[in-house]
Amino acid sequence: MDKKKIILQLRQAKSAHIKWRAYAQALVSGLPVEKEHLPVIHTDCAFGQWYYGDGQHLSHLSSFDAISTPHEMLHQVYINIYKLLYGEDERSTLKKIFGRKSSHDPKKEARILLQDLLSISGTLLEAIALLENEVNEMSAEDFSKIFQ
Repeated sequence: MDKKKIILQLRQAKSAHIKWRAYAQALVSGLPVEKEHLPVIHTDCAFGQWYYGDGQHLSHLSSFDAISTPHEMLHQVYINIYKLLYGEDERSTLKKIFGRKSSHDPKKEARILLQDLLSISGTLLEAIALLENEVNEMSAEDFSKIFQ
């Protein structure tokens, strides 16, 4: 594997992430989202498969670990948004049992979570950019050593 290919993969990851973020925004806006763009766990998306697979060659770089937490958090927030809007919500069950009205507004809560997702997204994009810069600054000799 060469440096250009790794840089390309990181840039594709950023692009894919921005598209994925748009699906979360569409979901909260009430627009239909195709099944393949619904939330999945962080290890199942294309970037997660690369990061926890071939991307592990870069795990010794200082910026690599900064990606894991925001990436996982993003997926969890998206899953929470989906559950709020379309999944079984425990509060609705309690409401049925006790017959009380609730001020619970899933759409409003989803919009709040979306703001969290957007903030985390910025952190993730910065972390990927740092990794890209670190890879870019590696000498050809150092880079070739990681794939031996």
